[in-house]
This record gives sequence, C-alpha cells and structure tokens, in this order.
Amino acid sequence: MDDLALEAFQQALLTILAEEKDPEAVFQALRDHPALAPYRDYVEQWEPRLLEVAAQLVRRWGRRGQDQGV
Repeated sequence: MDDLALEAFQQALLTILAEEKDPEAVFQALRDHPALAPYRDYVEQWEPRLLEVAAQLVRRWGRRGQDQGV
C-alpha cells in the first residue's frame, strides 16, 4: 500500500471511531467506506471489543491539529 492510501485509511478510521458508538455500526461504516477497501481483509479480522475500546480512546484522547478534536 502506498502512503496516500494508508493516510486515507487512518483518517477514515479515526472519523468513524469518533462518530459511531456501536461496534457493529463501526464495522458497517468501515466495510462501506471506499478508503478502507485496500484494508478490508485486515479490518474484517478485528474483534468487536477492539473497536469498542478504540472508539472510546479516540473520543476521549483523539486530536487532529493542535486544538481540534477528531
């Protein structure tokens, strides 16, 4: 994968984790997002609990830029 694809994946993942509360909704949003297509097989291996904890961490600690939330 190239750097631009990885960057798009990371941005989409952070946005989805910040917006969605339910792990199944996160999974569905990840499956549907075109930027995550190159990583779909990898994402499909994730446990729902991983997404639940990741979403909590992003909502609590995630930042983009100096003073912006995710």
